[in-house]
Amino acid sequence: MANNSHQRKKKRSKTSKRHKQQEPAGPRRFSEFGKFANDLLTKGYIHDQTLSISTHSCNGVIITSRASRQGRRSTANVGAQYKYKNAAVEVYFDTKSSIATTLSFRGEILPSMNVNASLRLPEYGSSQLNLKFQQSFRNAALSISVGLNQSPDILLSATIGTSSIAFGIESKYKTTSRSFSRLDAGISVTNPSRDASIILAEKGDILRLAYAHRFGQSRKISAVAEVTRRLSNNKNSLAVGVSCIADKLTTVKATLNNRGKLQALLVHKIKPNSSLNISAEFNMKALDKIPRIGLALAL
Repeated sequence: MANNSHQRKKKRSKTSKRHKQQEPAGPRRFSEFGKFANDLLTKGYIHDQTLSISTHSCNGVIITSRASRQGRRSTANVGAQYKYKNAAVEVYFDTKSSIATTLSFRGEILPSMNVNASLRLPEYGSSQLNLKFQQSFRNAALSISVGLNQSPDILLSATIGTSSIAFGIESKYKTTSRSFSRLDAGISVTNPSRDASIILAEKGDILRLAYAHRFGQSRKISAVAEVTRRLSNNKNSLAVGVSCIADKLTTVKATLNNRGKLQALLVHKIKPNSSLNISAEFNMKALDKIPRIGLALAL
């Protein structure tokens, strides 16, 4: 009898664990609406030459040196980053004799609150302290960001729904003018193979529709289409893109918009923490122009 009761308890614990694992996740945050499509269309494309080298010391300090050249302008900076538990500090020096320091805490005051303080010298006027609160519930997600300075901006976003469909709104309030500079609303529908979103932005002036589809069981090939319409002047813009994961180390993607701009990107991982990015941009409506080539090497 004791063995039978013990086995029943085990079965109950297993079934309870399964129920906990099968519980649906909460809705995505408003900042994630259309993010997959936007990343495929814009992320990673560069038009300059960049070289960055990072080294890790035994005590956990990460030192990064970066040099970039865009046209005839060249810039370089050196930075150090150190993380300890939920705190991180970053210090950067650049060729313009400016120093940027960022100090961040996560979960020190509240488990869902992030504190971020940035100080820039000699332009100390751009220094700021930000408080960000993010909380996810079973059917809702809330995010509040407040900048602590003389004229703070308050950013509030909230979504309701499930992991497959969510409705959200985001607003930005400026205390200097005592008005809302941003008021966006949208809907997001997603599953493992599809990601669609409709966003009404800039106080109802811009309507953006984005759809992404992942093909096959491995989902290594993705296609994206995004349509944007500005209601004030009835102008439309269209962008399409495709991404292909060739292997574990190589990813290729390309985008084309209605203005004739064609972009291509090749990302190859040399090592787990090293990568080579090669991008090119062509103007299909002005083939006589020299294409722009970008190269980024991170070691």
